[in-house]
Amino acid sequence: MKNKDNMIYIRAFSFIIIGFLFSFFTSSIWFNVIVKIREAIYTGDSGHLILASAYSSILFSIQSTLFFLGTISLLSIINKRYQMSSIKIYVFVIVVFYILNRIVEVFFIVPWEPITMLMGLFATMILLKEQNYSTFQFIQTTIICIQVFFAFQWLNIMPTFSFLQIGQSDISMSIKIAGEYLKSESVLNFIGFSFFLPFTFSASITVSLFMSYAHNIVILQENYKKERDIQLIKSKAMENRIYQEINSLAHDLKTPLVTIRGLNSLIPICDKDKLTEYSERIEGAISKMSEMISSFLYASSRQKLKVEELIQYIQAQIPIEDEALNVDIDLESQLPLLYVNKVRVVRALINIVENAIVVPCTHEFKNIMIKVRQAEGGVNIYISDNGIGIPSSEIENIWEIGYSNCKTSGLGLPFAKQIVEDHNGSISIESKKEEGTFVTVYLPSANYIQNKRSDCGE
Repeated sequence: MKNKDNMIYIRAFSFIIIGFLFSFFTSSIWFNVIVKIREAIYTGDSGHLILASAYSSILFSIQSTLFFLGTISLLSIINKRYQMSSIKIYVFVIVVFYILNRIVEVFFIVPWEPITMLMGLFATMILLKEQNYSTFQFIQTTIICIQVFFAFQWLNIMPTFSFLQIGQSDISMSIKIAGEYLKSESVLNFIGFSFFLPFTFSASITVSLFMSYAHNIVILQENYKKERDIQLIKSKAMENRIYQEINSLAHDLKTPLVTIRGLNSLIPICDKDKLTEYSERIEGAISKMSEMISSFLYASSRQKLKVEELIQYIQAQIPIEDEALNVDIDLESQLPLLYVNKVRVVRALINIVENAIVVPCTHEFKNIMIKVRQAEGGVNIYISDNGIGIPSSEIENIWEIGYSNCKTSGLGLPFAKQIVEDHNGSISIESKKEEGTFVTVYLPSANYIQNKRSDCGE
């Protein structure tokens, strides 16, 4: 932070020093302005007066801009430390700005117009009133203030405003006297307004554009932060879902463990004829546990699996104690083998079934149908219910993590979709409000996957 403040100090004094040097090295250009005024008188051409006016306005505006940027740079540090009120900010800028210009006038004998410079200063600060002086934007401020100072300097050459003591420096008075001699007062007034009004309007538009741009940047940053927070929440939600799946796996592992424990307790009292049978059953339970753990830990692991076995595993997870729940299972005969990660696919399908179970239903009984039919290159698993359904406007939202229309976690369907697609399958949902929901899951057969790999040269 201290290094940053030091850089701002350096920038502030750099602008002020450049402003002094600019006044010193532009003395020859001021002399050229006087030459243009003389040429206008000698030739009777008011065009030379316009060029002289342009030179003087440019010189005045550049010098004012340099001193203004130096003053604002100093203000940015002071305001950050002391949080100055609006009145103190105006007083600080006016005093410093006035002192710098007076130094130039006295030591470098350069003409200056205090009234139009201060008018331009006030106009610039009003346009920048929404600017945070602790972190002002250098480029935006430069563009705005140079337009304003340039616009107000054109008032110096206009005879119309002479009664307000505007344009009292030697250069400005010489231009107006020459204009009076050439009878070009109306030309000077017209030229002055022609530059003052467009540049003032341009500065106002520029401020509006910069403010709009800054506002849009803030909105984009907020949206980015919100999006990042949402992604973080989704990531945590999926992690939570994984923990839930681990818990489900732990629950499923209890069955073979109970089998092992029960058979192991019988070994000491069983006869030799039963010992071989119990050992085989224990071995089978251990193999089942190992298969389940491997399937869960290694997402890429796949096994050939009968559809019937898959459905039976799902059926074992359905709560039978719910008397208002009817689950019908319809399997077509001679279904092809699947090549899947058994645990993950089962968990994906159970998530769909669980959604069908928890969805509200206006009927006396909740009817869930699980139907499996052979399809081209695989099987279709249809899961339907007679619940309240999903509004058509919300169908696309159900795949979003965290979205739910029946107070669930909103993680089950996204998880199921991810698992199905990881197995080169697809999932789709059709639903009508008050009529129920129909889910179709397609899984390719083992032969189809093997043929596909052969075609790819794997």
